[in-house]
Amino acid sequence: MRYPRLFFPILLTSLVLGGCSLTRSKQEVQYYALTLPTRSSAPSSPAPLTASLVVRPFSAQPPYHRDRMVYRSSPYEFDFYHYHRWVTKPADMLTSLTRRSLQQSGLFTTVYPTPDAQADLRLGGVVRQYEEVDQTHSWQAVLSIEVWLSRSREPAPFWFRSYTATRPATKRNPAAVAEAMSQNLQDILERLAHDLADALATKSAP
Repeated sequence: MRYPRLFFPILLTSLVLGGCSLTRSKQEVQYYALTLPTRSSAPSSPAPLTASLVVRPFSAQPPYHRDRMVYRSSPYEFDFYHYHRWVTKPADMLTSLTRRSLQQSGLFTTVYPTPDAQADLRLGGVVRQYEEVDQTHSWQAVLSIEVWLSRSREPAPFWFRSYTATRPATKRNPAAVAEAMSQNLQDILERLAHDLADALATKSAP
C-alpha cells in the first residue's frame, strides 16, 4: 500500500510537537497567606473594658479587592501576578487576623468570632493599599488600612484611625513580600490595640 508522499513529514512533525507538549511543565499557581506570631500570653494592657466587640468584615478599594497579588514599579502603573496569588481576598484575611489579634489583646470582655453577633462595640475597616512596590535594589511591602469604631446603638463611628506600614522584603520574590506584609500587619495591629486602649479609657465604652 502506498501512502501519499506528504504523510511521513506530517506524521513526524506531529510526533515532535506532541513530545514537546508532553515534556513541557505547566507552571502552577502559588498561594500566599499572612501569618501572625502566636502569643504565649496577652500583652500588658489596662484592665478589660466592660464591653464586648464584634469585628465587621473589612472592605478593600480596587485593585486590592481580589486575590491576585498587586505589584508596581512606578507610582503610575499597576500590574498583577498571574501565578502568585493570596490564598483569599486581602480584606477577608485582614478581618480574620484583626479579630484574632483583638481576642488576644485582653482589651474586651469578649471579641465575638462571627460578624453578626450582638456586641457593645463594632469595629470596621477598609484596605487602602496592599501591594508590592518594586525598586531598583529592593522590593517593599506596603499596607495601609483605615479602621473605625461605633456603638451598637449608634451607627455613626465615634472613633477613626488610619495606619500605614512599609517594610522591605528580605528577597526579591513574592514569598518574601508576603513575609514583609505580615510584619506590616503585626506592627499595625499593635498600634491599633494601643490606640483603642487610649481611646476607650477616655470614653464610656458602651
